Amino acid sequence: MNTQAFEQGNQLMAAGQYQQAIACFDRCLQVNSQDWQAWLNRGNARMALRQLNLALEDYLQAATLQPQASSVKVNLAVLLKELGELALAESLLREVLGQEPGHADAWSNLGTICYYQADYAQAWQCQQQALDIAGDSPARLNNLAMACIAALQPLQAEQQLRRALALPDAPAVCRFNLAVALLMQGRYAEAWPYYEARWEGMLQPRWPAQRWQGQPLAGKTLLLWAEQGLGDTLQMVRFVPLLRAANPEAHIVLAVQDSLLRLLTQLDGVTVVPLSSAVPAFDWQLPLMSLPGVLNVDLGSLPRQPYLRSVLAQPPRLLPHTGRLKVGLVWLAVPQGGGIAELARQGRSVPAEALLPLRELVGVDFYALQPGAVDPLLAGWVQPLPLQDFADTAAMAVQLDLLITADTAALHLMAALGKPVWVMMRAERAPFFLAEGHSSPWYDSVALWCQPRVGEWREVGLQVADALHRLLITGSDSLA
Repeated sequence: MNTQAFEQGNQLMAAGQYQQAIACFDRCLQVNSQDWQAWLNRGNARMALRQLNLALEDYLQAATLQPQASSVKVNLAVLLKELGELALAESLLREVLGQEPGHADAWSNLGTICYYQADYAQAWQCQQQALDIAGDSPARLNNLAMACIAALQPLQAEQQLRRALALPDAPAVCRFNLAVALLMQGRYAEAWPYYEARWEGMLQPRWPAQRWQGQPLAGKTLLLWAEQGLGDTLQMVRFVPLLRAANPEAHIVLAVQDSLLRLLTQLDGVTVVPLSSAVPAFDWQLPLMSLPGVLNVDLGSLPRQPYLRSVLAQPPRLLPHTGRLKVGLVWLAVPQGGGIAELARQGRSVPAEALLPLRELVGVDFYALQPGAVDPLLAGWVQPLPLQDFADTAAMAVQLDLLITADTAALHLMAALGKPVWVMMRAERAPFFLAEGHSSPWYDSVALWCQPRVGEWREVGLQVADALHRLLITGSDSLA
């Protein structure tokens, strides 16, 4: 082993200089290609840089050279988790624990696997086992808190995260997850400062300098920009007209995703530009999701009235009026590109078979308010619509009586238009929809239909179909 290069590589890893560390481990492997620890550590550096395929090659080489090494198996399991290969990761970790029942890292990582498998009780037990073996650490407490959040126990999650933050070197993710736990409790004023921790290693700001902190804007240009998903943008633009009204002499520029451009041109006195192109010069900037924190928004001051409208002068029409109820359907969340993120998306999507009970209802026309082909299970009774962007979607949405949707951007669009929305929500819910209740603090027209158990969509579909059937019988005008 090239001891000097190996130790230097480890020091660079500890300092977060991963590319330089890789160069050191390269030198080790040039001297001795059988050095399994150099393969392992280079894989760790590549994991830190999100070079997953290269890290996989290194871990597999280390495993070939040292097949019984627990450290190799645990790190390979972490990588397999990132790739969405949960069963393989679980198998490796259980193999380690069969040999070393006191391996705290194996227990903690197994808990994380259980979390992504939506077995939150088992995830909690594994994380607690790791804590019992090795004691408190920010990472282990954070993992335990995430299991609590998913199990709708945000107060318990808060307690674990505050324990983590009392320890030295607690990572930013602990503060961000504390924000999530507070948001789920409706404690918005406390949550917003912690929510800013997302910029410390989790997200990369497009414009890190000249951040607006609420200073007077008279005669100044403020750039607001979309930072996360389409639904997040639609949810947060509610604050832009309020900001415009409070600062009539300011120049406000809003940079958003391309598919929202035509829709958001309706914001009076606001220059809407594509996020994908150069923006005008500005004095201050702020990511949209930081706006409620700067404005000191809490549940009591949260604006709930509709704030968007259709912008197409001659929108395409739905079928001629037949006296039947017009109901939109959205069942798929936006694809996330594979790996563990795609598994999370699938958890929010509603399988088409869960919507089949709606097919039996008489007196309803169903329309797909999502782009792309209609699922074969829905073809024939769910009609596709010509949707190119959210201006098209809004033009169709205002002609509907109701939207039944998964937790997607369509939810926020329809509700922003003031139209009734029934959300088929996963059991874990979502931070901005609180940990309990069947309504939304953000929209008066939204009703939530939550899974009674994790992964159980069939019962939700039956409940929604029954509610729609009763509505047809009673002829009620109240859909939300």
